[in-house]
Amino acid sequence: MTQPAARRPGRPSVLDTGAVSVGALRLWTDRGFATTSWNDLAEATGISTRTLLRHFSSRSEIAWIGVAPATERLRDALAGAAPEESPAVVVRSAIVESVSRDPRIQQMAPDWLRLISSEPELAATAPRIYRPWIDTLSGYLAGRLPDSPAAICRAIATAYQSATFAALTEWAESGARGDCADSVDRMLRWMDPHLPGTAPD
Repeated sequence: MTQPAARRPGRPSVLDTGAVSVGALRLWTDRGFATTSWNDLAEATGISTRTLLRHFSSRSEIAWIGVAPATERLRDALAGAAPEESPAVVVRSAIVESVSRDPRIQQMAPDWLRLISSEPELAATAPRIYRPWIDTLSGYLAGRLPDSPAAICRAIATAYQSATFAALTEWAESGARGDCADSVDRMLRWMDPHLPGTAPD
């Protein structure tokens, strides 16, 4: 009986974006963002340039790879919140839930924060990258605060995004001790009393 021909190994159907992000960040931390090429990224990640270009339209897309999953976690947490819970508690808890507790991600977070804060190309794309996150939170606020103008809901959501980033930056600059999600929680508690619709203690 003729044996079936062995299948040749092919490209993996799913790219490990987390591994790509780790390899890219290590490269950029050592050599800088602006001075590295796609070929450098291919060598650092072990993935061909052609495959990287098939999955990513720009190098900055790799740098911001963690924002979309964070937005999904935020959306899921807001959708699952109890309707009787105060808006401030829901928003704070959902944002904290959106921060990854993956040890690998938390370990690389300080270098990532330094990178996106120091590279002009990445800083310039931040408003576009964070827009879905802000839209998600703004939409929730509009539903919970129906008397508030849409512009106010967006302004509040933007303030929460800024406070979250500030908390993460402070955590990184202070030695990255403890869980960065806990640092975000402590920062956002300062905002609880100021959110419309929140009853005073």
